[in-house]
Amino acid sequence: MNYKENKQVLLTLFITMIMMVTTLFTFGQTTINPDTVCANAVGEQYFVTNTATSTYNWTITGGGGILQTGQGTNSITVDWGGVTGLYPNAVEVIESNAANCPGNPVLLDVFVLLLSGNAIGPFCPGDPTTPLVGNPAGGTWSGTGVVANAFQPSVGVGNYVLTYSMAGCNTTINVVVNNGPVTGPIQHF
Repeated sequence: MNYKENKQVLLTLFITMIMMVTTLFTFGQTTINPDTVCANAVGEQYFVTNTATSTYNWTITGGGGILQTGQGTNSITVDWGGVTGLYPNAVEVIESNAANCPGNPVLLDVFVLLLSGNAIGPFCPGDPTTPLVGNPAGGTWSGTGVVANAFQPSVGVGNYVLTYSMAGCNTTINVVVNNGPVTGPIQHF
């Protein structure tokens, strides 16, 4: 191949890639396989492109997922249980056309994520900064007194709710900073 032919091949590949990306965004395909849901999530919706004359048979397996609404339609609502982990082929749909001929199954893996945070405290206002640990690692902590995933008791006396977040899931812990005693002045008898 000469330079001109190479240039044409590269241009064709580039245009093809742009068309593929445009197609993905045009049809709104945003679910990444596996889909990550929070443990005990309620009302999670899944759908495929609707064909007016088709019916859809949905199956939910693993993770304690229960199909709540939508059987027979192109859109379902699922309540996920508290059983965590990766569930291959957890959501399956088979479309049947007007002649009652089934298509190929479409499958989606689901990762059910349960977050937890370390219990800390109670604290006094002068206590040192304490690292916050979330499980699984990799999330972020937020709330009053949180700086760089650590709690600073110097924020002051009070009850604080700290939130650990990851992949759209959240969990909270309560942290207390107690007031120290107020000692009167030293007196002489």
